[in-house]
Amino acid sequence: MSAWSGSLPPPGEERSEFIEDKGVLLRHGSSLALMALVSTALNESDEFGEVDPEDDWKTWTERRPELKLYYGALIDPSRDGADAVACILRAVLDPSSPGRASGRNRIIIDYVTTRKAFRGRGLASAAVAFVEQAAAATGSNCYVLALEESCTYWMGQGFILEPSRRLTARLNVFPDTHLLRRAADPPDEGEASDDQFLEARRQLEEEGSDSGEDDEDDGEALVIALSLLASHPDAAERDASRALLLKAATNLTNDPSNPVWRPHNHAIEQTSRRWRGGRRDDPHRSNPKYRRLRKANAIISAKVVKVTGAPEVLACMGFEDAGDEWVVRDDDVWQRAAAVAAALKM
Repeated sequence: MSAWSGSLPPPGEERSEFIEDKGVLLRHGSSLALMALVSTALNESDEFGEVDPEDDWKTWTERRPELKLYYGALIDPSRDGADAVACILRAVLDPSSPGRASGRNRIIIDYVTTRKAFRGRGLASAAVAFVEQAAAATGSNCYVLALEESCTYWMGQGFILEPSRRLTARLNVFPDTHLLRRAADPPDEGEASDDQFLEARRQLEEEGSDSGEDDEDDGEALVIALSLLASHPDAAERDASRALLLKAATNLTNDPSNPVWRPHNHAIEQTSRRWRGGRRDDPHRSNPKYRRLRKANAIISAKVVKVTGAPEVLACMGFEDAGDEWVVRDDDVWQRAAAVAAALKM
């Protein structure tokens, strides 16, 4: 990136930086022109529905009037008009206040997406890197509002689940997102005045329907488990653990007790019919070794027992702690295992 002033433009204005290694121009700020550009691109993206800048501004400012929306767009200088927009990002600025013990500002990444024609060039990562530079220059902690399916990606970028319920109640304004924070940032417990949002959230949870609560609890548990795994300090151990956990989840997903499992070809199907009685050499008979993991095993000890978050991930796919081993007792765990496998692949 070219030389940056180290400060953000005043409200209603924008600035530009040229990112040399990507060959794109970064426009950032809160001018009306940039706001319209980013909002239009978000509305045209596959990931997000209709985005109304005025409604979103009201959502944030009604919660806290000091909260401000901030926009970024990576522009391909070789193209014209809307075709030149390669990647867009929207963030929320939450300036420090006297009641904030940490004294830190906050920058919350709200939306980020890259148009299909420009994917694979690392542009979203470049946009996030700019936000992290801005956070460092302005004394801000950096957060992201992440959909459940994207949490694994963000955890791979150094973010973990925000542990403060008070701060989550203040900043997570959407029902389908999780608040993640950059692991390297100092802790921020929020302000006492945010308790009003915490109480309002509790009341909504108590008044809400019980339908779907189990699925929501499973999703929350998986996000927490993956966040713990992402916080493990040794990257090599963390990656080795992820590989083993993925293999365990895949084995459970492919178990013949999975009701949607189907043989892959006619020859296998014939074999399945021939050995329907369940002989030992039946290739589709459930394999009990996939349902037991001994803690004393050297590989399990190194890649699960000693890795932060790994036991929690096992629990999310259906393993129960039975003292000296983890076991799967329920045959109907394939959906949970499939969800874990999909998250670990991201």
